[in-house]
Amino acid sequence: MHRPETTLSYRFAPVLLAAVLGIAPTACRPNAPSAPPAAEAAPAPAPIGHGPACPEPDFGDFLARFGREIAFQQRAVADPLASSVYVVDADPAMRHLESRIPLSEVEWPVMPDPASLQAQGREMLISDEIDGGTTVLIRTPEAREQRFFHFARRPCWQLVRIEQHTA
Repeated sequence: MHRPETTLSYRFAPVLLAAVLGIAPTACRPNAPSAPPAAEAAPAPAPIGHGPACPEPDFGDFLARFGREIAFQQRAVADPLASSVYVVDADPAMRHLESRIPLSEVEWPVMPDPASLQAQGREMLISDEIDGGTTVLIRTPEAREQRFFHFARRPCWQLVRIEQHTA
Protein backbone atom coordinates (compact mmCIF):
# COMPACT_ATOMS: atom_id res chain seq x y z
CA MET A 1 0.00 0.00 0.00
CA HIS A 2 1.43 3.38 -0.97
CA ARG A 3 1.20 6.17 1.59
CA PRO A 4 1.41 9.76 0.38
CA GLU A 5 4.28 11.78 1.75
CA THR A 6 3.41 14.53 4.20
CA THR A 7 5.36 17.75 4.20
CA LEU A 8 5.32 20.21 7.09
CA SER A 9 6.32 23.79 6.45
CA TYR A 10 9.13 24.94 8.73
CA ARG A 11 7.39 28.26 9.38
CA PHE A 12 4.79 26.40 11.46
CA ALA A 13 7.35 24.35 13.42
CA PRO A 14 7.63 26.78 16.43
CA VAL A 15 3.85 27.00 16.74
CA LEU A 16 3.47 23.22 16.44
CA LEU A 17 6.22 22.63 19.00
CA ALA A 18 4.61 25.10 21.42
CA ALA A 19 1.23 23.38 20.99
CA VAL A 20 2.71 19.92 21.57
CA LEU A 21 4.60 21.04 24.66
CA GLY A 22 1.57 22.93 25.99
CA ILE A 23 3.34 26.25 26.25
CA ALA A 24 2.59 29.65 24.83
CA PRO A 25 5.31 31.70 23.15
CA THR A 26 6.77 34.27 25.56
CA ALA A 27 5.85 37.11 23.21
CA CYS A 28 2.18 36.40 23.99
CA ARG A 29 2.72 36.76 27.74
CA PRO A 30 3.21 40.41 28.73
CA ASN A 31 4.39 39.62 32.29
CA ALA A 32 6.50 36.55 31.62
CA PRO A 33 9.06 36.04 34.42
CA SER A 34 12.68 36.43 33.46
CA ALA A 35 15.12 33.53 33.66
CA PRO A 36 16.75 33.01 37.08
CA PRO A 37 20.29 34.32 37.52
CA ALA A 38 23.03 31.89 36.49
CA ALA A 39 24.05 31.36 40.12
CA GLU A 40 20.56 30.10 40.98
CA ALA A 41 20.11 27.92 37.88
CA ALA A 42 19.66 24.21 38.49
CA PRO A 43 22.70 22.04 37.71
CA ALA A 44 22.67 20.27 34.38
CA PRO A 45 21.50 16.64 34.62
CA ALA A 46 24.05 13.86 34.24
CA PRO A 47 24.18 12.17 30.82
CA ILE A 48 21.49 9.53 30.42
CA GLY A 49 22.55 6.07 31.49
CA HIS A 50 25.72 7.19 33.26
CA GLY A 51 26.81 8.15 36.74
CA PRO A 52 26.74 6.56 40.16
CA ALA A 53 22.95 6.10 40.10
CA CYS A 54 23.22 3.56 37.26
CA PRO A 55 24.89 0.34 38.40
CA GLU A 56 25.52 -0.89 34.82
CA PRO A 57 25.72 2.01 32.31
CA ASP A 58 27.14 -0.20 29.53
CA PHE A 59 24.35 -2.21 27.90
CA GLY A 60 26.43 -5.39 27.51
CA ASP A 61 27.27 -5.42 31.22
CA PHE A 62 23.67 -4.53 32.08
CA LEU A 63 22.27 -7.38 29.95
CA ALA A 64 24.59 -10.00 31.46
CA ARG A 65 23.60 -8.95 34.99
CA PHE A 66 19.92 -8.60 34.05
CA GLY A 67 19.89 -12.17 32.75
CA ARG A 68 21.56 -13.80 35.73
CA GLU A 69 20.12 -11.84 38.72
CA ILE A 70 16.37 -11.91 39.34
CA ALA A 71 16.67 -9.25 42.07
CA PHE A 72 18.35 -6.96 39.53
CA GLN A 73 15.57 -7.68 37.01
CA GLN A 74 12.99 -6.66 39.60
CA ARG A 75 14.67 -3.25 39.94
CA ALA A 76 15.17 -2.75 36.19
CA VAL A 77 11.67 -3.45 34.80
CA ALA A 78 9.14 -0.69 34.08
CA ASP A 79 5.97 -0.58 36.16
CA PRO A 80 3.72 -1.36 34.39
CA LEU A 81 5.50 -3.47 31.80
CA ALA A 82 4.02 -3.21 28.29
CA SER A 83 3.36 -6.60 26.72
CA SER A 84 2.26 -7.68 23.24
CA VAL A 85 1.50 -11.21 22.12
CA TYR A 86 1.08 -12.10 18.45
CA VAL A 87 -0.43 -15.54 17.83
CA VAL A 88 -0.78 -17.18 14.43
CA ASP A 89 -3.54 -19.81 14.53
CA ALA A 90 -4.32 -22.54 12.03
CA ASP A 91 -6.39 -20.02 10.09
CA PRO A 92 -4.59 -17.21 8.28
CA ALA A 93 -5.68 -14.57 10.76
CA MET A 94 -3.24 -13.40 13.37
CA ARG A 95 -4.35 -12.34 16.84
CA HIS A 96 -2.71 -9.49 18.70
CA LEU A 97 -3.11 -9.12 22.45
CA GLU A 98 -1.87 -5.95 24.19
CA SER A 99 -1.57 -5.50 27.94
CA ARG A 100 0.17 -3.55 30.67
CA ILE A 101 1.36 -5.78 33.49
CA PRO A 102 1.81 -4.28 36.97
CA LEU A 103 5.22 -5.10 38.41
CA SER A 104 3.52 -7.06 41.21
CA GLU A 105 2.12 -9.48 38.58
CA VAL A 106 5.26 -10.00 36.47
CA GLU A 107 6.53 -13.61 36.48
CA TRP A 108 10.23 -13.85 37.35
CA PRO A 109 12.59 -14.31 35.70
CA VAL A 110 11.16 -12.11 32.98
CA MET A 111 14.04 -12.96 30.63
CA PRO A 112 16.31 -16.02 30.52
CA ASP A 113 20.01 -15.75 31.23
CA PRO A 114 21.78 -15.05 27.91
CA ALA A 115 24.60 -17.36 29.02
CA SER A 116 22.19 -20.34 29.06
CA LEU A 117 20.47 -19.79 25.71
CA GLN A 118 22.69 -21.97 23.55
CA ALA A 119 22.18 -24.97 25.85
CA GLN A 120 18.41 -24.40 25.48
CA GLY A 121 18.62 -24.39 21.68
CA ARG A 122 17.94 -20.66 21.42
CA GLU A 123 19.81 -17.76 19.92
CA MET A 124 20.02 -14.08 20.80
CA LEU A 125 20.32 -11.04 18.52
CA ILE A 126 20.86 -7.50 19.81
CA SER A 127 20.01 -4.37 17.82
CA ASP A 128 20.07 -0.67 18.56
CA GLU A 129 16.84 1.30 18.16
CA ILE A 130 16.70 4.75 16.56
CA ASP A 131 15.45 6.28 19.83
CA GLY A 132 18.60 5.22 21.70
CA GLY A 133 17.11 2.06 23.16
CA THR A 134 18.14 -1.51 22.49
CA THR A 135 16.12 -4.57 21.46
CA VAL A 136 17.12 -8.10 22.38
CA LEU A 137 15.56 -10.89 20.30
CA ILE A 138 15.58 -14.39 21.75
CA ARG A 139 14.33 -17.05 19.39
CA THR A 140 14.45 -20.71 18.49
CA PRO A 141 16.31 -21.41 15.22
CA GLU A 142 13.15 -22.52 13.43
CA ALA A 143 11.58 -19.20 14.55
CA ARG A 144 8.45 -20.82 15.99
CA GLU A 145 8.80 -18.61 19.05
CA GLN A 146 10.38 -15.19 19.16
CA ARG A 147 10.54 -12.83 22.13
CA PHE A 148 11.60 -9.22 21.75
CA PHE A 149 12.78 -7.39 24.86
CA HIS A 150 12.81 -3.59 24.43
CA PHE A 151 15.12 -1.66 26.75
CA ALA A 152 15.31 2.11 27.19
CA ARG A 153 17.43 4.47 29.28
CA ARG A 154 15.20 6.10 31.93
CA PRO A 155 17.85 7.33 32.99
CA CYS A 156 19.38 3.88 33.60
CA TRP A 157 18.67 0.84 31.43
CA GLN A 158 15.17 -0.54 31.98
CA LEU A 159 13.04 -3.22 30.31
CA VAL A 160 9.98 -1.33 29.04
CA ARG A 161 8.25 -3.76 26.65
CA ILE A 162 8.09 -7.44 25.76
CA GLU A 163 6.71 -8.77 22.48
CA GLN A 164 6.10 -12.45 21.92
CA HIS A 165 5.50 -13.94 18.48
CA THR A 166 4.24 -17.52 18.50
CA ALA A 167 3.37 -19.73 15.56
